[in-house]
Amino acid sequence: MTKGFLAVVAVVVAWASPVRANDDTSLAQARRDVESSDYMSARSDLVSALDGGTAGPEDLAEIYKLTGIVEAALGNTDGATAAFTKWLVLDPKAALPPGTSPKITRPFDAAAKKRPGKLEVKPDPHSDPPSIALAIENDPLHLVARVVAIVAADHGAEKSLSAEVQRGRAHIDLPKAKRLDVRVEALDEHGNRVALVGSRDLPIVITSEDHPEPTAKRPSTTGTTAVQARTEAPPHARPLALQWWLWGGIAVAAAGGATYFGMEARSAADEIRQLNATSPEHQFTDAQSVQSRGERDALLFNIGIASAGAFAAFAAILYVTQPRAGSETHVVAGPTAGGGAVLVEGRF
Repeated sequence: MTKGFLAVVAVVVAWASPVRANDDTSLAQARRDVESSDYMSARSDLVSALDGGTAGPEDLAEIYKLTGIVEAALGNTDGATAAFTKWLVLDPKAALPPGTSPKITRPFDAAAKKRPGKLEVKPDPHSDPPSIALAIENDPLHLVARVVAIVAADHGAEKSLSAEVQRGRAHIDLPKAKRLDVRVEALDEHGNRVALVGSRDLPIVITSEDHPEPTAKRPSTTGTTAVQARTEAPPHARPLALQWWLWGGIAVAAAGGATYFGMEARSAADEIRQLNATSPEHQFTDAQSVQSRGERDALLFNIGIASAGAFAAFAAILYVTQPRAGSETHVVAGPTAGGGAVLVEGRF
């Protein structure tokens, strides 16, 4: 029997968040230099940050943004325009803050007039033999020089495979396995990540047609294209202690307890007012006892409210950051040489 492969592809062009815990990086130092208007030092730090080859897409965009500002401040208008153009390719919505000096805005405006368009890359999975290509659909400044595929076969250890970009395309052969989890990085000439396709939580999944994954859906192998919806659960569920609904329930319980003690404190205050109004009929110790009880209930009310707020905030953070396979996504299915492919495109 001829072997075929079914490729189920979840595509995510991810913009990695910059890591700023370490303030000793060249980029962090460049930020400080720009803030203090030490542009010559900033220029050197930005070159080091670029040559370091460890920047993700967001950090790389910031490197070009700061480079444009520095070069403009130093009078290198052409260099500033070139850097700003690269910034706009990585982030088409980029803009300088209001009130920026015309010396800096002029080269930025010149870069914006070029309308370079957003960098676009698209994965192109193949079936028999298993492989993946990355099509560089829009890279006007030729930022992408090399492509790396990080692949795990049958949930095993990851390994990296790379290929050079030739004529706007890079092709990488993959090992044969029942299941391949793949994520792709488009790198510049320094090794910085210009764009990311797929992630650990939402990889490009390629499964063998002879041994399909239980949750995989085979695409149509006819000549017509089928469109359907697919939702995939995160491969690594959180433990019970990190479920948002658990801490949300605790927050509700804490709020309920706080409400009870708040009502008791209010009742004690009313009772003290009544005792004061009829003080000749009562001992002073009676008022002291009620006041002590009221202060205790007020303290427990404050503790309960603060705890409920903290638990609710923690639950909200867990809810927002929980791994998601995402809401419904659009899937286009169709035949490929030796099998079929399903391309799932969306933001997760």
